[in-house]
Amino acid sequence: MKKLLIVALATLLAACSQGLSGTWNDGMGMVSYTFDSDGKVTVETLGKAQQSRYTRDGNTLKVAVPGSEAQSVEFTINEDGSLQGPMGVRLHKQKK
Repeated sequence: MKKLLIVALATLLAACSQGLSGTWNDGMGMVSYTFDSDGKVTVETLGKAQQSRYTRDGNTLKVAVPGSEAQSVEFTINEDGSLQGPMGVRLHKQKK
């Protein structure tokens, strides 16, 4: 019974975390997003990097527009782990 409780608790904690860590990019080098599991993100566009924050709610990811915390860009986390954004933007996770 204790093992079942521990497994359930670990699963619950994993589901509650932001859960993103790593770099996603468009494959053409125009934009990349580097996510930290603590809710911070570095957005790099055409060589210019800016810090921001993000939140995750299920398969929805909201990234605050750097310099304008009131606005955000919304992504859908696809089953393959890619991020689908506005205007057809699709970001794929970089392999280490």
